[in-house]
Amino acid sequence: MLAAAGCGRSKVETAASSSPGISWDSLLVEASDFSALARRISPAIKAKMFSSAADTRKVMLAHLAPEIIGDMDYGFFAEVTTNKDSFSATLAEFSGPGVVTWVWSANPVGTLNLYVDKADRPALTMTFTKFLEGGFLPVREPFGTITSLGHNLHFPIVHAKSCKLVLNVPRVKDLAQLYYQVAWQSLPSDAIVQPFDVAAIKRESGSLKRIGKSLFAISRSTEPSDNLTKPQRVECSIGPGKTLEILRAKGPQAIAALRFTGATKSDLNGLWIEANWDEKGAVKAPLHMLAGVSSALEDTQSLPATVDGSRVFLRWFMPFASEGQILCTNSTDHLCRFTVEVWTQPIDASHYPLRFHANFQKNEKLSPEAGNILTFVDAFGPGRFVGCVVDVDSRSDQWWGEGDNIVWLDDTNIPAAHGTGTEDYFGFAWCSPVIFNHPFRGQTRVVKSRYQWFSNMHRYHLLDWFPYQQWGRFQ
Repeated sequence: MLAAAGCGRSKVETAASSSPGISWDSLLVEASDFSALARRISPAIKAKMFSSAADTRKVMLAHLAPEIIGDMDYGFFAEVTTNKDSFSATLAEFSGPGVVTWVWSANPVGTLNLYVDKADRPALTMTFTKFLEGGFLPVREPFGTITSLGHNLHFPIVHAKSCKLVLNVPRVKDLAQLYYQVAWQSLPSDAIVQPFDVAAIKRESGSLKRIGKSLFAISRSTEPSDNLTKPQRVECSIGPGKTLEILRAKGPQAIAALRFTGATKSDLNGLWIEANWDEKGAVKAPLHMLAGVSSALEDTQSLPATVDGSRVFLRWFMPFASEGQILCTNSTDHLCRFTVEVWTQPIDASHYPLRFHANFQKNEKLSPEAGNILTFVDAFGPGRFVGCVVDVDSRSDQWWGEGDNIVWLDDTNIPAAHGTGTEDYFGFAWCSPVIFNHPFRGQTRVVKSRYQWFSNMHRYHLLDWFPYQQWGRFQ
C-alpha cells in the first residue's frame, strides 16, 4: 500500500482549461502533477463510493438472480422505482459541489440517465455500456476503456449542487446480477466549478486529445520532464545482503524522479528501498513493488512508474524539509551492479507539508479463523492513499477474486468505500488473466497452471482520491 500526502482541490486555472475554476480538464491535468500529492488537504475534501455490494440500507434485487455468485456483491441499489413500462435503479446520488471520478461495471446493462445540479431533464442519456466506454467524449482513451473484461470510465463529472446516476431497464431481473462502482469526492462549498456539459466537452476536443496524449506519453517514458536539472548519478555495486546509501541531501528539497538502470533485470529485481524523510522512516519496500510490478520486473506503463526492460523509472514526488536519505539493500545471493539517477528540486517546505510513505507486508495465509480480513495499512493523517500494489499467489487454478476492498476514512462506523471484488478494484472483472496497462491501473503478470494462479496488479488514486484528516485504513 502506498500511503502518501494529499492535497485540496483548489480554485485553479490550468493551461489546458478555457475557463477558471474546477473543471474536467483542470482535474485531469492535476492528476499528473505529482507535486500536488504533497500539498495540504482541505477538510472539505471527502471521498465516498456507491457500489452494488450488499448493504442493509440498500434495495436488494440480488435474490432475483438466476444463481448466487460468491458473496453477493451485486444487485443492490440506492433506490428502485417502477415506471409504466420499465424499472429505474439509482446507482449513486450525491449532494453539494463534487465530482464523480470513476465509474466501473463488470456487466453493464440498460440505459443510463445522468442528472446534474437538480435539473429535471438528464444532462446525458445513453446505454450504460457506451457511457463507460466514453461514448459521449470526442476522445475516448484513456478515459473510457474496457480492460480485461472490466468497463471503466475515468473522467471527472463535475457538479455544483448534485449528481445522480439512474439506470433504466425493461425488466427488473435485468438489474439482479449487476455489478457496479461509482467513486466520488466532495469539493469546498465555495468552490467555483464548471459543471458537466456534453456540448462544452465536445467544443474542447482539442484539449481532451492533448491531455490524453500527455497521460499516455508520461506513462510510457523513462525520461524526466524538461524542467528538471541534471541528476545526481551513482554507480552502485552491492554484494549479497549488503546496503548502500544512494542519496543523502539537505532540504528543503523534493525528489521528483528516480531511475534505476541495470545490465539485466537480475541486477534490480532483488533490491529493497528504504527512505527516511527528516530523520523519520517512511519507505521500506521492494523496488519492484514501488514500480507496481512483480519480482519478475515485467514491463509496465503507468503515471507514477514505468518499467522498460532493466530500467525502472519512478515519478513519485518525495519532499523533505531538513534531510532526505535513500538506502538500497541487495536481498539476492549475487552481486548487483546498476546505476541510480536522482532528480531533485528546491521547494518551499511550507507548501509541501506531507510525505511519501510506502508500506509493505507479506501474508502467508488468509484464513477464515483470522476473519478473512487483511489490513494493509493504518495511517494517521492528514494524508491520503495514493495507490495499492498486490501480488496474489493462489495455490489452485480456481477464481481468487472473491474479496472486497474496504477503505475507512476518518469515520469508524461506515467505510468510505466498499468494493465488489478484489479484481474489480483494479478495474478488470471475473479474474480475467489478460494483461493490461492503463495510466491509473494495470495487471502486469499472470502465471496460471493446474496448481497455481499468480497475478500482479496495481491501482493509483491520482484522480479518485482517498483523503483522510485523522485516520485511514485500507483493508
